[in-house]
Amino acid sequence: MTTLKKIIIVCAIIIIAAILIWQGILWWQTKQLKIQQGLASDKFPYRDYTQEELNKMYPQIKNADVPTRTTPEQTYAKFREALKTNNLEMAIEQLDKDSKRYEENKKDLGNAYKENKFIEIYNSYPEKIEKQYMAESIASYYFLEKRNGKNFRVHISFTKNSSGDWKIDIF
Repeated sequence: MTTLKKIIIVCAIIIIAAILIWQGILWWQTKQLKIQQGLASDKFPYRDYTQEELNKMYPQIKNADVPTRTTPEQTYAKFREALKTNNLEMAIEQLDKDSKRYEENKKDLGNAYKENKFIEIYNSYPEKIEKQYMAESIASYYFLEKRNGKNFRVHISFTKNSSGDWKIDIF
């Protein structure tokens, strides 16, 4: 074997080794990014999570997969019943505890209860509500209220909780 052939072989080995090392570094960096983002396992060989595993670990819509136990209409009926029977606890039970407005809604109900206005509020809520929008875990309903001779839509938002019960978010 001539010296030129040896030099070519050594150069080829060095180039192949450099390419493999470069690919290894790129693979390592990519895997580390995926691990940081929660898209790959942090245990060697750092496999990527499947779409099913990602859906379980990071549900896109909170409580979307929870089977429904109570519908928005049933929650609304219980809320009206609580107002009709002057039952503050039952009225509060119909509220979404995870709502940003929970404390405000609870306080408003407490004040209305103290002022004996539950029956007045009950009379302002009709028996039936109409569905405007419904997704896996949020819903919007409305009813028409007459003010100054005009009909206005009054919206009520519902959110499904982790037990599968639809609760009033904003009333």
